[in-house]
Amino acid sequence: MNLESLIRENVKKLSPYSSARDEFEQFTKPMIYLDANENPFSNGMNRYPDPQQKELKAIIADRNNTPKENILLGNGSDEVLDLIFRAFCEPNQDNIITLPPTYGMYGVLANINAIKNREVLLNDEFQPNVEAILNAVDANTKIIFLCSPNNPTGNSFTDSSVIKILNQFKGLVIIDEAYIDFSKMKVG
Repeated sequence: MNLESLIRENVKKLSPYSSARDEFEQFTKPMIYLDANENPFSNGMNRYPDPQQKELKAIIADRNNTPKENILLGNGSDEVLDLIFRAFCEPNQDNIITLPPTYGMYGVLANINAIKNREVLLNDEFQPNVEAILNAVDANTKIIFLCSPNNPTGNSFTDSSVIKILNQFKGLVIIDEAYIDFSKMKVG
């Protein structure tokens, strides 16, 4: 899958935000950025935090053996989910698939971003109904949300159902593991 081909065209054309701090990285002496309204007197709170979170991303990347360019940090999962909607879904055109009962914010964010939410109910064992999910997909389906462990049911989805969706859907599959630390670990 080519992730670049899934990003909205207007988003691809955006230039990343650049602060004065980014533009003067080559300087080795401490600088005061008056354009950012920073206090020139050091008190431990007189500077804005790094908007790119470079130091934190480097630590996370090292601990998880992943490139720091693949790490997105947000103010909680709702912000990250909203960014995903805005980057990949065209308002009033695209749709997503959610699997109720599930995390309610997916539907809220779909409404806020003018994206149709196609709901495919979990089966009687609270597992994804893979065939129904794949049958609900059309050319405008951009994202399938898999909340595992699921909120509110607390169960995790089977590997086989997740793999089948990953192999057969050509869009984004977001595996929301916000509650992974509260799930039972598999043994063996």
